[in-house]
Parts: sequence; structure tokens; C-alpha cells
Amino acid sequence: MRTTIAGLVLCVTAGCAEPATPDDFAGEYEQALCAWASGCAVFQSPAQCRESLVWDTSGRFQYLLAALAAERVKFDAEAAEACLEQVSAQACERNLLERVLFSVGPTAGPAVCADVFVGKVRNYDPCLNSEECAGDAVCGFSPFGCEEDMCCPGACRVLGGAGPQIGDACSGSGCADDAFCARDPNTFLPTVCTARRKAGESCVDNGNSCALELYCDFSESICRERTGEGGDCSSGWVECAEGLQCYSSDDGGRTCRTLPNEGQSCSTNNYPPCARLDNTCDETSRKCVKLPTAGEPCLDWECQPYAECKPNAGSQVCVLRGGVDAGCGESAGWVQCLGHLQCGEGDRCREPEPEPVCDVPE
Repeated sequence: MRTTIAGLVLCVTAGCAEPATPDDFAGEYEQALCAWASGCAVFQSPAQCRESLVWDTSGRFQYLLAALAAERVKFDAEAAEACLEQVSAQACERNLLERVLFSVGPTAGPAVCADVFVGKVRNYDPCLNSEECAGDAVCGFSPFGCEEDMCCPGACRVLGGAGPQIGDACSGSGCADDAFCARDPNTFLPTVCTARRKAGESCVDNGNSCALELYCDFSESICRERTGEGGDCSSGWVECAEGLQCYSSDDGGRTCRTLPNEGQSCSTNNYPPCARLDNTCDETSRKCVKLPTAGEPCLDWECQPYAECKPNAGSQVCVLRGGVDAGCGESAGWVQCLGHLQCGEGDRCREPEPEPVCDVPE
């Protein structure tokens, strides 16, 4: 929420002589998020973004600093710098918005962000978040929740291992990655973990039996490789390779392709029709173009991400979402607040109540 490091955007894009530090990382992370998000029209400017997010004052980050002082975690400055650089350079893709911008912390961002705080707590020792746990362990909590507050400690524990191996008995699932749980053809009861099938082999008895990089084509019940760029997927059974979508064209055909970027040809027969979250497919030009901004008529009830569509005298118009202290109640048309802000006292957009900073377990 509050600016802590001047010129962070320049540091992220051009490199800085000063290494990242744990005390500054929360603010730098928020600024990196805002450099990305404002460039994708989630906010009108980095400053508006900073006013609407509370990462730099969150209880989670403050607790990590306490855990660092208690030598329960260590801070990796190189990973922090790589995290900041990669966060600010993310693509303006729709599926990144909620996962990264509004999720629970830097572990939701690019993979390197999970290495910024490295856990040192041993298995079965008390913890309050998974960043404290060493190795592959996570912080597990009681399934019955916390009776008093959100600061009940859990314990570091390693999740289940690789599972039963090929030839081991199984109960329906849970075999190692290179195996599936076969079933008796007469009773259909689970039997043993069996090697996954290769491309061209039958999957008629089990749609989950193909190797992980393959899929079961149910039209012929055969394991197949996922279809690459430009491949036909009109049958409805074809799965596209990672990063590709089965995209419908105006002539009714469907091919595996990446979503088109701004200015590229598109079709309105898809949702989303374009890669950028601030784009839509123009019905006249059939090109990906910017969504309408505040004050402009809505396009199929859609607007730039920092705005929302509201009825206005029999039509629909884009209006700005509420920033700090903006009206959000009935008199303002129940407009939504930006970022982490919530509609609070006096029907105004306010910062949420601060998260408690838990004591480090002993």
C-alpha cells in the first residue's frame, strides 16, 4: 500500500547496484506487481495500484521477517531480484491476474519467487507457514481449524511420497507418476499399479492410463500426443499441447494455437478471444483491440479491468472502480473497489483490517 523504495520500476527493468533486502522486499514485490498490472490496464497507474494493494503491510510478510530474525528462514537475495524482475515482466494474460495479483504471496508468482524465503524448520517441528519448512515439507494444520484466532501453529511435514510402484497393489488411485491403477476386467475392482501406456496403445479400459505427456482420444480410445500449433482440433476429442488453445475460426474450423495478441486476427467465437486481459475481438475488424475505458459504452458488458460496466439511461457505460476513499455504496451505484480495497465505513473504499502478525512458535 505504501511506497517504500523510490525508483523500483527502474531497478526492476534496468538492474540495480543495491541487492534486495528482506526489510524492503515486500514493498519491492508490490511495486513489481504494480509495474506489471498497470501495464496490463488492471490499474490506471502504478501509483493507483500501490494505493489499492496491501502486500507491503501484510501480516504474512511481517511474520516472515520475524521468522528470519529467529533463524527459521533465510533470505536469498539473488532469488528475490530474479523474482522481482520476472514478476514485472509477466505477460498480460487473464489466467495470471487472480493467481498472482490477489493470491496469498510471492509463492503464487513465477517459480523463482518460492525460493526467496528458504525454510530451515525440521519435519514435525512447529510452523505457521510453509516458507519456514525445510526441503519439500509444508506447514500442515489441524483439520478442525483454529479455535481462538488465525495464529495456531501447525507442523512441518512432507506430503505423501511417490506412491505405490508398478506391480504394487492399489485401491483406485495414488500410483507413482509412471503408473496407473488397473482394474479387473470382470469385477472392475482396482488391482495393481501398471505401467502407463505409450502413444498408439489402447486406453479403452481406462481413460487415465496414458503416459502423462499423452491423452486418451476417446473417439478411438487410443493414447495420442497432444496436438501442436496449427493442428486440427475440431473433433472435440483432441487436446492441444501446453500453452495452446483449441481456437474457433469464423468459418467454423478449430485449430490449436496461442491466443492472438493485440492487433492480431481473432474470432468472436471464443472466450477469451484474445491473450491480453484488456483486449477483446472487434466484430468489424476481427482484430484484438483494447476494451472500452471509463466513460465509453460497454462492449458486451466488458470494460478495461480498472473499470466496470453499469446501466445508464437505458444503455451501458464503463465506470471507474473505486480507489481509496471513493464512494462504493448505493449513491455510487454499488461500484466495486479496486485491488484489496473493501467497501467499508461510510460506503467508501477502505483498506481491509490489518492481518494479525503471529508470534513465532517456540
